[in-house]
Parts: sequence; C-alpha cells; structure tokens
Amino acid sequence: MSSDLIIVKVNKKTLLKKFVRFPYDLYEGDKYWVPPLMMEEIKSLIPERNPSLNQSDFACWLVFRGNKIVGRVAAFINRKDNQIRERKAVRFGMIDFIDDVSVCGILLKEVEDWARGKDLNLIEGPLGPGHFDRNCVLVEGFDELPTAISSYNYPYYGKHIQSHGYVKEVDYLEHRIKISKDPDSRVEKISSYVLKKKGLSLWSAQSKKELILRGKEFFNLINEAYAGLHDFVSLSGEEIDYLIGHFFSFIETKYVKIVVDDKGDIVAVGVAMESVSKALQSSGGKLLPFGWLKMFLAMRDNEVLDLCLVAVANKFRGAGLNSIVMHEMHKTALNNGLKWAETNGELETNSRVLTMWNGYDYRTHKRRRIYSKALKESRI
Repeated sequence: MSSDLIIVKVNKKTLLKKFVRFPYDLYEGDKYWVPPLMMEEIKSLIPERNPSLNQSDFACWLVFRGNKIVGRVAAFINRKDNQIRERKAVRFGMIDFIDDVSVCGILLKEVEDWARGKDLNLIEGPLGPGHFDRNCVLVEGFDELPTAISSYNYPYYGKHIQSHGYVKEVDYLEHRIKISKDPDSRVEKISSYVLKKKGLSLWSAQSKKELILRGKEFFNLINEAYAGLHDFVSLSGEEIDYLIGHFFSFIETKYVKIVVDDKGDIVAVGVAMESVSKALQSSGGKLLPFGWLKMFLAMRDNEVLDLCLVAVANKFRGAGLNSIVMHEMHKTALNNGLKWAETNGELETNSRVLTMWNGYDYRTHKRRRIYSKALKESRI
C-alpha cells in the first residue's frame, strides 16, 4: 500500500458528513452520475433512522492523502442473512475511490481485517445492509444515465477491485424499453381472460393514504415473492414500517398496479415512478434552498418511466400476472406522455423476470456486478 495513505474510522458526526459528501466531490460535473439526496444518505447511516442497521454490525472508513479524502467504504454484517444461509460473511458497500489501485486496496484490506477480527471468512459486495440499498459495481453501460435508485461508478472500479483477489459472484442486468404507442391488444385480451379465469381483479388506490393502509400486506408479498433471491433477507416488521413511510412517500399511486384475489388480498404488485434522475442532477442532491424548484422544472421534460419492482404470490407464479401489471403500467405511461422505461437491476439467473420483456422493443444496456472473496486467517 502507498505510504502516504491514512485510513480513518468514521466515529463522529463531522466525519460522517465527509463520508457522505465524498462521492459528490468525486463525481462533480460527471453527466452520468445521479446524486442521491444528501440528507437521506446521512439518515441511512444512523441506526435510529435506518432499521436495517439494527440487524447488522457496521463500520465506515475514509482514506486520506494528506488533508484530501481519496476514498471511502462501509462494512455490514447482516446477522440474519448469515444465519439463514449458514455462513460467516461480511458485506462491503458505499465504496468510492479515485483512480488509484492502492486506495482501493487499503479500503478493502480494512474491511477484510475488520471481518477477520469478527471470525468471518467471506467478503462480498458492494451491498448494503438491506435488499433495497444501492449495490453492485457497474461493469457495462458507462454512457447511460442510471435510475434514481440505481447507481453509477467510473469504469476503473471493477478493474481495481478484481486486482485485489475479488471474483464475480453474480451479475444484474438492466434494460431500456421503448413504450410503444399502441399497447398489444393480444395482451389486453389475455389479461382479461387470466383475471376472469383465476377469479382475480385489478385494484387501484384512490389516494396515497389508501395505499399506505395496505403497506404491510404489500411488503409481506415482497417477502414471499423474493425469498430465495440472491442477498434478499425477509424484511422485519420494523423495516416494513420504515419502507411504508419512505417508499410510498415519493411513489405516485397511478404507477402502483395491484392484482387482488376474490377475497381482496394482494397477489401481485408492480411499482414504477417517473424518472427523477435528471431532476436530481439539477438539484445537486439538495432540496434546500432551491433544489426542489430545480427538480420540479427538470421533471417537466421527463420522458422516462423507472420500473421499480414486480412481485407475484407463489401460488400464482407462471400465471402471467407479472405481464398483466406491466401491461397496465404501459397504458398509464402512454397516457402520461412517456416514451421510454428503464428497469433496475434484475438477476441474470432470474429467468421469470428476464423473459417478461420478450414482447417489448428493448435492449439490455447495463450490467452490474457483485464480487466476493474468501478470507484466509490472519498470519499476524
């Protein structure tokens, strides 16, 4: 490691703010990086504000060269995930660094040493403490704008991480879909037939309050549908309460598509939102004093729908409900003048989701990667 680098553990508020601030400086002026809201980033690292941290041991570090910050990283031990999968793993996340392999190395080594001190033998990432945190390293698609809940990184990230013994664990794919002017009439007929045959119907929330009242049912379905997917751990009641307030606060009800059974229980959901990527860029990640106004003005020229998630109850898997909610999303997007849709990361092994786009005009334009490395015992 370079002798002029110093790594410091983030253990006070001033360092936490610098930790959050670093990527805003690193990517200043970059036309593809979308800044998250800075205050939300700070809250995500405070256990009292982010219940996912209550299931994890975690730590954060900054690397300095002189007085200048040149890198950052966080480490999370998701105890519930380790228990379910019967392993001893640590997650590294929120990793950012200048184009210097030594900086990358000192960050990863610090996480590795911290993990060994806790008798862990596997490191993987980038991952956050929970499933809905930003994750992965972008390895393809560097000239594409990410969605607001995805991320962007410079092309050198993957190369430097791999040089320190990390290998691919799994990839996620993202797609750009053209919203056709005429929804497929065949899908409309099939949707009507499937809903009638299965005794199902579409349910629409008339207000955000009405949607929030069904929040627990909504996220319980997510727990059922996502069980067994890579890095997913069932959401606790505390996390569900947090997500109801956080997730539904910025979602427009018209882009929430829900299928219910004959008892009125939710059996399928699809959620999307109009893209705020350019709006966030215009605000610089700050709402005050005038960031909110810049975001509002930028949204007027938006043509893109961000597809957030799709989930179907196990007993209706293979019945085509995911296509039904996407078809409904298509119609709403078209009615609101949108021309494109962007998916978030989809597991390259999740054929149920990947084949959903076969009837659309789309291209796979981004690939993101999670790395892993087996840890040997320290020889100190």
